[in-house]
Amino acid sequence: MASTPTAARACAEIGRALADSAVDLVVYSSEAQFVEDMVVAGYLSHSDVMPGSIHVRPPYGDGEMDFPMLEERPEVFDVHYESGDDWEISFYRSLREVHGVVLIGGGRSTLITGMICLAFGIPVYALACFGGASRRVWDIMNRVTNYATEDEISTMGAEWGHGAASRLVELLLAQQERRNEKERQETRSRRRTSWNSAFGITVGLLLLCLGLGMIPLTYAVNANAPINLTGLIVGALATGTSGAITRNAFDRGDQWARTAALGMSAGAVAFLLFVSAQLAASPEILTGEGARRLLFFVLTVGFVSGFTFDAVYGRLKQAEPPTPLPPPPANTPTNPTIGG
Repeated sequence: MASTPTAARACAEIGRALADSAVDLVVYSSEAQFVEDMVVAGYLSHSDVMPGSIHVRPPYGDGEMDFPMLEERPEVFDVHYESGDDWEISFYRSLREVHGVVLIGGGRSTLITGMICLAFGIPVYALACFGGASRRVWDIMNRVTNYATEDEISTMGAEWGHGAASRLVELLLAQQERRNEKERQETRSRRRTSWNSAFGITVGLLLLCLGLGMIPLTYAVNANAPINLTGLIVGALATGTSGAITRNAFDRGDQWARTAALGMSAGAVAFLLFVSAQLAASPEILTGEGARRLLFFVLTVGFVSGFTFDAVYGRLKQAEPPTPLPPPPANTPTNPTIGG
């Protein structure tokens, strides 16, 4: 375990390195049992500190704050009192706002802070050389997935020395960049999914309009078998595909192209089954006015089949023909005589 002077020097160096990198600082208490005042002293040793760079989050009713140079340079401090008189509440609440956490020694609250950072993907640097709960957090970091690489975690376990503070800030910023990149990728993925879904719904609506357009088309031309059959086929395929896309949007799925293909197939099968049954009863239905009336049923059946394509395929699987029995052996008589 490092000596107290070494830990105090490390805190001051960390504060100075944060100021050198123009990184804001969040602190909570100036009591001697905590390290914040030493970090603030190192932070203010930088010659050019921006106003409001040190964010103080004390609980309401906390004692008088005694941070270094608070009276001399009040513009540097951004004091925001939190509701409640328990410092742990304001501390844990503020973790959602920070972009990185440095753990030095500590006890139960430090361990909880480390667990929160690892659970919610907050960049964390656990100084193992000063022992305490930060050492336990460092041990856990070797066994969980986080934004720090194996080499960076190994660096956190090194003894404190020259340039350690600069490396600490560098590794924290690297973790934050990886976190930002992951968030950008997730945002792009959500945007791409949203565009794909919108495009799929548009295609589904256009196909539905195409299927419904077969009704006025067949009434606008002279009735004959090729035109009527074309209208029935196009209408069934279009509405079946539209029904499947509608089902995909209803289920919030993102693979609308695959679903559209399944819906088109289901619409085609339902069309063949329905129309073949009508032809068996009325062989001349395609050449007369009955085909136009049949189109209304075909469009409905196609859309419902596409919307419920999983049920259609389930019924088809149940309707598979039985496996034929193997032929009898050659020496077995095909029509044996039962003797008495």
